[in-house]
Amino acid sequence: MSALARRLLRREMEEVPAYAASSAAAPIRLDRNESPEEMPRELKQRALASLAAAPWSRYPDPYAADLKAALAAREGLAADAVIVGNGSNALFLSFFMAAARPGRRIGLCPPTFGLYAPWARAAGYAIEEFPLAEGNLEPPVGRMALAAGQDAELAFVLCSPNNPTGTLFPRGGLVDLLEAGALVALDEAYVEFAGEGARDLLSRFDNLVIARTLSKAAALAGVRVGYMLGDPGLLSQIEKVVPPFSVNLLARAAAMEALANPDAFRGRIAGIVAERHRMARTLAATPGARLSDSRANFLYLRPERPAAEVFAALLARGILVRRVAGTGEAALRVTVGRPAENDRFLEAWKEVTA
Repeated sequence: MSALARRLLRREMEEVPAYAASSAAAPIRLDRNESPEEMPRELKQRALASLAAAPWSRYPDPYAADLKAALAAREGLAADAVIVGNGSNALFLSFFMAAARPGRRIGLCPPTFGLYAPWARAAGYAIEEFPLAEGNLEPPVGRMALAAGQDAELAFVLCSPNNPTGTLFPRGGLVDLLEAGALVALDEAYVEFAGEGARDLLSRFDNLVIARTLSKAAALAGVRVGYMLGDPGLLSQIEKVVPPFSVNLLARAAAMEALANPDAFRGRIAGIVAERHRMARTLAATPGARLSDSRANFLYLRPERPAAEVFAALLARGILVRRVAGTGEAALRVTVGRPAENDRFLEAWKEVTA
């Protein structure tokens, strides 16, 4: 951090790492948790036709009321129980801004999504860590609930399925936190691949907000549409620090087309889940790594050899995966790709770990 930045900016920024995306290239990329398939061509064409018909010289509705209504209908909620943003990450920034107050701390369960801690620190929060267990990757829900009951200023940001482990946060533990009165922001970016989520708890707990995205299951990572569900009174305050017009016309058109064609969602999700199961079965029968019970669109592998060595050996064979944090040593996260890509990965994995 430069002397100028240190003098003019928040001191916490010195400890905030920049987001790092891999600059490596490979014929097979299984490192970004993207959809292996595009939105169908005919849906893209309809979205582009809608975009072409819209006035580009005029500002649209600042908070995308039509998109909110479509998402609310999909989720079975009232339209004022939804806010939208330029990806769910942007909504977490707004959440951190809106919820920050003197003395508030954020509880996290590492290893988890790498942007929570730095962004929370940048907003002025202290971080309290509740690490996942080394063996079964379970969070210490009893200790978390006890801490929540003792400190009303302790809020939690949880990810379920968790990135990078793919594991679910125990529902009973989530209920315990909410019953203790803790503010909980739950990231369900991968919920469609899990077959279960916490949306039904919104009717019981007004201290729960849930972030979801159209980047993964809807194959819209490139256009950036995220949304948050929760109590309308809470969301209306968070929305005050969501930049207006942050969901642009292209993103709105693509999202509306995707939401109008749920069968395209379902087929894509079913294919990814089937491939995840197939890959997991093969890996479980292959020595070389511990495999988590992933419920996302990726697998989490804790190799017996150093993760950096396995990563490099896979890359030398034309396959790019992601090195991620582990409970102890570093681990690997492997996105579920197309069947042929997954076959090549499995072949390479056997070669590398033999």
